[in-house]
Amino acid sequence: MSDRPVLLLDLGGVLADLGDPVTAMQLEFTHDEFWKTWIASPAVRDLETGVIDEATFILRIAHELGAGDDPEFASRLHRWRLQLFPESEPFLKAVSSEWRLALLSNTNAIHWRQVTDSTDIFDAFDMLFLSYETGQYKPSPEAYEQVVQHYGCAAREVRFFDDSAANIEAARAVGLDAHLCRGVPAL
Repeated sequence: MSDRPVLLLDLGGVLADLGDPVTAMQLEFTHDEFWKTWIASPAVRDLETGVIDEATFILRIAHELGAGDDPEFASRLHRWRLQLFPESEPFLKAVSSEWRLALLSNTNAIHWRQVTDSTDIFDAFDMLFLSYETGQYKPSPEAYEQVVQHYGCAAREVRFFDDSAANIEAARAVGLDAHLCRGVPAL
């Protein structure tokens, strides 16, 4: 194991702009209503833990978001794009020699493809803990424990940054050195 400390980062809201899903999908939601629905969505959780495939997700989330059987919903969903913040790549390159970089993200294959299509910056990461691959979903304790187990270190030795207060609280309960952070400048 390396003697470099572990820097554990979230993707959406920390390294990547979550964009404007309400406008992209032409939903009749406020942004707050959308995020409350998205975060609580059983379909989202199932997709982001690898339980269901993309086609099943699209059918289920369309109903949860009030789009029903709208044949255009899938194309509107795909218009919602995550993109790395412009500062992400220079930041990650600057810190990668001092830290073991790891990513812990509740994400899905759709969004992961979007952020990785135009960059190889994630090659600099020591480990990628992607919920749709690991089956672990923040803020469950198991999501953080898998990181600690992988690195074989004390939880307090992992510095974690996430844009969700609930995720920070859960990470701290496991013992991680966790900090609320929105965007690269805050890192």
